[in-house]
Amino acid sequence: MTAPVIPDYLHRMWETLPEGRIPAKIFNDPAVHTLEKQRLFSRAWVFLAHESEIPHPGDYVLRWIADLSVIVVRDEHGQVRAFRNACTHRGNQVCKAEMGNASHFRCSYHGWTFKNTGELIGVPYHREVYRGRLDRAEWGLRPVRIDTYGGLIFGTLDPNADPLDEYLGGFQFYLDFFLKPGPEGAEVYGPPERWVSDTDWKICAENFGGDGYHTPVAHQFGFALGFYPSSGRTHFMGYAVHIPGRGHCIGIGHTPGLPPFVGFPPEVVEGYMNALSPEQISVFRDARMSVATVFPNLSFLIQPFSLAPGQPGLKFCTMRLWHPRGPGKIEMWTWCLVPKHIPAELKHEIYRVYSLAFGAAGTFEQDDFENWTNLSRQHAAFNADSFELAYLQGLDLEPIADFPGPGRAFTPYVTEIGFRNLWGTWLNYLLTPLGEPVDPARVPPAFHPPETQPVAD
Repeated sequence: MTAPVIPDYLHRMWETLPEGRIPAKIFNDPAVHTLEKQRLFSRAWVFLAHESEIPHPGDYVLRWIADLSVIVVRDEHGQVRAFRNACTHRGNQVCKAEMGNASHFRCSYHGWTFKNTGELIGVPYHREVYRGRLDRAEWGLRPVRIDTYGGLIFGTLDPNADPLDEYLGGFQFYLDFFLKPGPEGAEVYGPPERWVSDTDWKICAENFGGDGYHTPVAHQFGFALGFYPSSGRTHFMGYAVHIPGRGHCIGIGHTPGLPPFVGFPPEVVEGYMNALSPEQISVFRDARMSVATVFPNLSFLIQPFSLAPGQPGLKFCTMRLWHPRGPGKIEMWTWCLVPKHIPAELKHEIYRVYSLAFGAAGTFEQDDFENWTNLSRQHAAFNADSFELAYLQGLDLEPIADFPGPGRAFTPYVTEIGFRNLWGTWLNYLLTPLGEPVDPARVPPAFHPPETQPVAD
């Protein structure tokens, strides 16, 4: 394989990132997009689907790892599997519908047919054209390595990648707030909303890693109209937590004086009290909102939104995937997660609030994408590699010594420490050659330049 082109400014970034300086070019550069496909998305664990999207044997959805189409299916025995959506004869798609139920997948080119377990069982004119020389057991659909946590199905193309449990690195503690609103867990409500936008996936992943700094500005209407229970004075209160070297980060906004688990219906409050550990409850019981990113491109948000100004509102949970479609272009996927155990009418009301705030035409969604598309357009400029962005917040902060959750926690909630760790992790993948392990220890907790740096091909 030809060694990828690594822009010089990525090497400079390894030196300037500890000082809070990032080249703008990383957010819209064809060379970076190619490098991400080769070295990041080929090795990281990437979110594919939620188990509740394929509840019955034969149910499937089509998803992506970078530009690779993947079938995620619950086979006839109830086991969740994932396969490359490519016939092993000539590589044509064997599945073209976005979702459905099928016991078999048949190629429309030459008719090779595969069970939903991946086994090749049908070859037209097998006796006439192959004369007994085709071993069907060898030519089944090519599996994609998967693992799950809390109903989330992740896939990786790297057979040597760390197990998912290690990859998450303790972030499960925080994911449970989004995934376990009761002992039965959560489920998706309806199919995902999808659209294409001229923005870079990394801008979105960073924002949802805990960028509360933009909220009083980009979403100031919410403060002015009283749509959520915080103010400019209390908005920055809370915690920012990241997992060193792994890139996962979360922002937890606290507002003093609010009731425990404010904005959740009583059924959900009781569910959390039964599903979470005492340590998790101590972190999240006073959370006004929480926003998190699982590296590289899966994010979550729990936020209240009131249809009546000045009221505490109803909390919803959205899960979103920033799927790269090219340099400066994403396909946006967004789901609404609801507790499994609550009544159907309450699920519908949560979905309605989510749609108004963060659905495709949601008020907050429009604010964000207007800014993100403008940013991406600016970062495509020919000299953007020499234009440095300021990631200076929290350079002098020390972590909280007795925080009850894993990772490194800081206060206030609005800081850029977790973002610097995210970019250190991203850069570690891009500068580590294929065939070498991506060692998270190369990205120290405070991201000081390590003694041993990744060596490029």
